[in-house]
Amino acid sequence: MGSEISKKDITRLGFRSSLLQASFNYERMQAGGFTWAMLPILKKIYKDDKPGLSAAMKDNLEFINTHPNLVGFLMGLLISMEEKGENRDTIKGLKVALFGPIAGIGDAIFWFTLLPIMAGICSSFASQGNLLGPILFFAVYLLIFF
Repeated sequence: MGSEISKKDITRLGFRSSLLQASFNYERMQAGGFTWAMLPILKKIYKDDKPGLSAAMKDNLEFINTHPNLVGFLMGLLISMEEKGENRDTIKGLKVALFGPIAGIGDAIFWFTLLPIMAGICSSFASQGNLLGPILFFAVYLLIFF
């Protein structure tokens, strides 16, 4: 198909995936951000194959709602399959099969484990009048989610 994916392309995908929810809507959830993040690599893979690029973009614009911190894993798998020229139905099937479980794992790790533990530690500091409590919580929150 197209050129080989470089480390720079993967890094760019990672940065762009941080804006996954920028175009969030209730019809397709994160599909706009998902497609936007993958678009430079898809263009590189499909080069002059406009129908192929169009099909890939159309598939990626279908409903998706997953955990933003772990979406890179799913994007990497899909990009790998696109690069190898896998069947469109197989690629769509993998995306649909994995976005829900990835969301569940991400929510369990981040929302139900890391943040409650940090909130407990930081609220202990704050209850003693230590300003480090809210500052530390905010810093860890930003570190985890950005």
